[in-house]
Amino acid sequence: MTKKLPNILKIKLKKFFDTRYGENPHLKGALYLNQRDRDQFSVQNFKKIQGKEISFNNLLDSNAAILTLSELGGKKPACVIIKHGNPCGAALGEDAKNAFFRAWEKGDSLAAFGGVIGLNRLVDKNLAKIMAKKFFEVLLAPAIEKSALEILSQKPKLIILVNPALKNPQPSKDLDIKKIRGGFLVQEPDLKEITEKDLKAATKIKPAKEQIKDLLFAWKICKVSKSNTIVLAKNETLISSGVGQQDRKRCCFLAVTKAGDRAKNTVAASDGFFPFPDGPEILIKAGVKAIAQPGGSIKDEDAIAICDKYKISMVFTNIRCFKH
Repeated sequence: MTKKLPNILKIKLKKFFDTRYGENPHLKGALYLNQRDRDQFSVQNFKKIQGKEISFNNLLDSNAAILTLSELGGKKPACVIIKHGNPCGAALGEDAKNAFFRAWEKGDSLAAFGGVIGLNRLVDKNLAKIMAKKFFEVLLAPAIEKSALEILSQKPKLIILVNPALKNPQPSKDLDIKKIRGGFLVQEPDLKEITEKDLKAATKIKPAKEQIKDLLFAWKICKVSKSNTIVLAKNETLISSGVGQQDRKRCCFLAVTKAGDRAKNTVAASDGFFPFPDGPEILIKAGVKAIAQPGGSIKDEDAIAICDKYKISMVFTNIRCFKH
């Protein structure tokens, strides 16, 4: 922590608009804005081009899309698909069309149905033609061509939100605040970016260059997914994930079950250490060839041994990325 958190924290909120309802239809809901906020990625800085009235859950998932894009950055075309707060599709591509195709078709296309899509590149006519064949509720992008809008306008309920800043998305530097009974939990934002230099090989076999790229990509998806999380990735594309589970072994089982044969030759990232070697063994037997995890378990040596046994690589990040 670079500095102490403030002794007194004042936040002034003003209602921006009422949502159709809250998280569920029997609840009232509204969006309140921090009047001191200067974040260029705040919802009020997005222009609504078309679509139905935006919902409470649409806003939550749109925020998750912005968060995920901010981790992936703006150097490469990126597409993310969010469902119930977690990425179910994500990819870096040659262009926006390629990134969208990989995010939807190579990831969890079953979960992508009805989700929220975020892009860091312009939506053109060719991409819109492909998008028009899919069902999703919200599209966030830095810009959309007139010809693309004409195609997507055939889906009048689709919410389209545009913000030019999305071309180079950046993580928020604001304090992270969560409400609990009687008060708020406050922490500094997690701006730590894991790089290749942070990966410490723990096994006899070291990850190949392409595997390192995928491990770093998988770690970024882990960071924005609800704990416990296991992410499988290949070619800087999210293949599948097991998220929000109370034990890590079931996260591994869920991730490989969803991936099926697509788990072969992937890499895996874990947001926390493996307390037992059973999790890595599930991943390895499904076809995972490299694993990234924080390390720090009293049974790290057992996890390392299982990887050495099957001749795959494991690296430690020495940092955890829980998200609750």
